[in-house]
Amino acid sequence: MYTFRADIGAANDNKTKRFWRWVFGILLALVLICSLAYYQGKKYLFDGLPPLPTKEAMWELNLQPNITLLDKDGKVIGHRGPHYGRPLKLTEMPSYLPAAFLAIEDQRFYEHPGIDRKAIVRALMENAKAGKKVQGGSTLTQQLVKNMVLSPEKTYKRKFQEMWLSYKMEQALSKPDILELYLNRVDLGNRSYGVEAASQRYFGKSASQISMGEAAVLAALPKAPTAFDPTKYPEASRLRAKKVLNDMMVQGKISPMEMAEAENNPPEIYTAESVYIDDETLGHVFDMVAERADGLVTSKTKDLIVRTTIDPAMQKTALETVQTFIAKNKKRKKVSEAALVSIQTETGAIRALIGGNSYKESKFNRATQALRQPGSSFKAFVYAAALEEQIVTPGTVRIDQPIDIAGWRPENYERRYRGPMTIREAIKLSINTIAAQVGAEIGPSKIVELSKRFGISTKLGPHYSIALGASEVYLIDMTAAFTVFANEGLKRPAYIIESISDTSQNVLYRRTNSSPERVYALPYARQMTSMLRDVVQTGTGHGARLGSRAAAGKTGTSQDFRDGWFIGFTADYTTGVWMGNDDNTPMNKITGGLLPVDVWKSFMLKVHKGMKRRPLNAPDELVNNPEKQKMISFYNNLSEQFITERNLANGLQPQTTAARQN
Repeated sequence: MYTFRADIGAANDNKTKRFWRWVFGILLALVLICSLAYYQGKKYLFDGLPPLPTKEAMWELNLQPNITLLDKDGKVIGHRGPHYGRPLKLTEMPSYLPAAFLAIEDQRFYEHPGIDRKAIVRALMENAKAGKKVQGGSTLTQQLVKNMVLSPEKTYKRKFQEMWLSYKMEQALSKPDILELYLNRVDLGNRSYGVEAASQRYFGKSASQISMGEAAVLAALPKAPTAFDPTKYPEASRLRAKKVLNDMMVQGKISPMEMAEAENNPPEIYTAESVYIDDETLGHVFDMVAERADGLVTSKTKDLIVRTTIDPAMQKTALETVQTFIAKNKKRKKVSEAALVSIQTETGAIRALIGGNSYKESKFNRATQALRQPGSSFKAFVYAAALEEQIVTPGTVRIDQPIDIAGWRPENYERRYRGPMTIREAIKLSINTIAAQVGAEIGPSKIVELSKRFGISTKLGPHYSIALGASEVYLIDMTAAFTVFANEGLKRPAYIIESISDTSQNVLYRRTNSSPERVYALPYARQMTSMLRDVVQTGTGHGARLGSRAAAGKTGTSQDFRDGWFIGFTADYTTGVWMGNDDNTPMNKITGGLLPVDVWKSFMLKVHKGMKRRPLNAPDELVNNPEKQKMISFYNNLSEQFITERNLANGLQPQTTAARQN
């Protein structure tokens, strides 16, 4: 019997042991499962978790590149990218501005550690009652983390990371720091980030100057920047702003009297017409400025304010002129594109730049990127080099006749020859044979050297045909190079950027007004200006005459009418015009003395309207002696008679001396 009981006791002990081993096994398995789940969950939730940036880095985090363009007078004419205002400190803002945001977005901001558990529970209960999401539990810190550090995806993993980083941010930064950062970076619609940018956008003034009602309008926006946009949905904005004011009053941030006053004085939304010049007019300029600004600023600042040299009125006039002439002649004359550059003669400041007929249709800038043959407009540098080498003077006589230069046989535009003529007349009538002779005499390398000195940046081939403009150049280079003649041999490089700063008004670049470089002797520059003035008065460019205003310039036409040029200047502006087709197909017999001259004249007449007439730097010699005047008149008449007789002998009519050719 005792043995039986002992057996029973032993059996019970074994059962108990097995039970506890079974319990222990289950517990061990649960611990292992939980540990594995914990570590796997932690690995999943923390995988890809970005590090929390430093306070200094947060101000630059996720800033998208943006650039604001100012005209020559410092007025805004264009903007690309999001709008970031000047960062404001809390002490610069009226106290009710941050209070409005806290009242509607995070009323327990100063109490929670980055995560507001009470707000989460409250939001869950409200959403459960409504059967849909009607309230959120995110803190202001979480919003900041979500918008600045994390991706916008909506997953539980991202939400966890948002809460974790918010907690960490609260440990790294003070409450005022977080609030200040939030108010300067929050999305407030219309690509405006921060209260300063939004205040400028909606009220036309700094956030440091806004009223309580205006502050409520801004605080209404974070929930739904588009739905509460005061410019598009004023009633929705008004109702949301009213709720902001009511919450501020309930929370004791403002008095009932202050709330009533704010409601009775609704903010006036800034509805002034945009001061921006449309992209069609400013597009090519904007691209050019953005590219050059990037090379001038070495800092990593992404918000740039660039003051340019552009004159808005001249820019608009330039585009209108180009588009008008292209529209009238596109089919009949087979010309589809044009470019124009206008530079203030005495400074080098680019006042207008048109890179093509339509920026919407083509972003390619034909003023700064297109390499085209300049034709006879390049002869100005040939004769300038010849004067410098003292091979010729304006009165030197050369013979217009068929020539052969090492197997190259250049011909005149009319395929006729006039015989003996002066260099002055040769450039006035754009005689190819004489330009080729002179070019061969001084040598192509001398022409290349002078052209580079004047500012031609492209690679020029030192071959004989360079004398007739066979090497490709940029319109902007040609236009700037002609200012050397107008400035009596002084080179003032063309520029379009005056200064660059950021939205905090830190100057990142400022152009220094350095002294102009002497690249050509004054006497020769005056002689060249005098001859180029003859081109306009009685030569191939006579269609460019501006009445009693002195002007000088040179026409140019490349082979088979593929390019038409006119580069001309007054004492005020030097303007270059190119016309042609992007596919290099010929125009319908358009020479530099035709449409390019017409575009140039139309533009220059408009921009000079009301300006004082000024002489060029090649004044005629003043002769007070009646006997000398009589002698000069005699020889001038004799010269004209000689030219007329010579032309008649060659089968040319008198009018052809001023024919509008190349």
